Amino acid sequence: MLKRMILTVFFGIAAASSCFPSDVKDENEMFSSPDVLTQPSNNAKPAEEKKSISFSGRITSVTEDVGVSTSTMDGLYSYIVSNALIDVRMKNDIKAFADVETSYFAQSRTTTYDVRELFFDFNLDRKVYFRTGKQVLQWGRCYLWNPTDLINIEKLPFIRKIGNREGAYGMKFHVPFGAKENIYGFLDTGNASSSDALGGALKYEFLTGRTEMAFSGWAKKGYNPMFGYDFSTRAGYVDILGEFSISRGDNLKRIRVDQGALDVYTNNYDWAPRTSINFSKGFRLGNFNDRLTVSTEFFYNQLGYDEDLFKDQAVYQFGAPLLLPNGTAVNAGTKRDFLLGNNLYTPNYLSRYYGAVFTTITRFLITDMSFNCNYIRNFNDGSGILSAGVTYANIYDFSAGLLLNSFLGPENGEYTFLGIKYDAQLTFGISF
Repeated sequence: MLKRMILTVFFGIAAASSCFPSDVKDENEMFSSPDVLTQPSNNAKPAEEKKSISFSGRITSVTEDVGVSTSTMDGLYSYIVSNALIDVRMKNDIKAFADVETSYFAQSRTTTYDVRELFFDFNLDRKVYFRTGKQVLQWGRCYLWNPTDLINIEKLPFIRKIGNREGAYGMKFHVPFGAKENIYGFLDTGNASSSDALGGALKYEFLTGRTEMAFSGWAKKGYNPMFGYDFSTRAGYVDILGEFSISRGDNLKRIRVDQGALDVYTNNYDWAPRTSINFSKGFRLGNFNDRLTVSTEFFYNQLGYDEDLFKDQAVYQFGAPLLLPNGTAVNAGTKRDFLLGNNLYTPNYLSRYYGAVFTTITRFLITDMSFNCNYIRNFNDGSGILSAGVTYANIYDFSAGLLLNSFLGPENGEYTFLGIKYDAQLTFGISF
């Protein structure tokens, strides 16, 4: 029973977790992304437009073996995930897109269905572009940590996720000013039951020299407004990406010991700066430029925990009873129990200091194979994940992959508290 509970929590975290980018075309690729559109010349004659509808997608079969340190037996799991994409194009750049994800889990013989994205695009005289519906937004520049992004409901993952990210519901607009300036906005209507519960974000992006940068802001009633800055540039042969956000008070609920009991609170008084920076460089191997790519990223989270919550095994009274899924009320437990029971743990955002390294070698052994080796570390508790694997994709839309994840560091750290020793994942897929 204990092993089953541990593996259930692990898959709940890993399901939100990507070392390797998906090879399925996303809607931005399919629509040539309105984020990079520029205003056409008034004298330009528009090309003849035709209505069309197309279907594409991917099916991935997964066999996963999970080793748990508290058991001599490993857990083997098999499941299959499909993403069916529908792309509808009308006249005057009106477009629609849907991503329907279906998963089948062999052990439990259960099937789940999710609409990851469902939206349509329209414009005003090709000067203002709108996208309304459920969508994943490109908001933030860094590879893993995006402190300026308070819009997307699903964080970028480290361990490969099979399937696509969940979209946020609302309306995005984009106003391009030539090729050097853009204004983006998003009206978040996802959880709003009344007009005063709407959230919104605005970003002004511009190009100066070799550097692209943006200033942004986010606000919602009952939350502390957040302001952000992000940039991308190149210094010599090194690409540099950076993000910074700040708010007076935090918007995340945290736990604390108050008069000997654990309680949930929000810090509305202290400044909450967060920043991430990424350095990446391509290297020549053999006869090919940029065959080896190395990227390193760091994240600072001012109001993150500077203690190891999972290591504290003391039993505390709960300020409010914790209601379990089976209806049982629990009045005492560890900090880990209280944190997870209140759904207050977000992987890779728990502590104050983080770092990660990503390496990729293309044309590994054969032309159609790539090798990845990535590492993430929580500097506060010393735990980390080493992830390495190979992926193969040929011109016939067949793919295969082998991914090995090792959970390193002291016991009861962020990446070791589940007792997982390793996770091996074998995948086969087709794209259509």
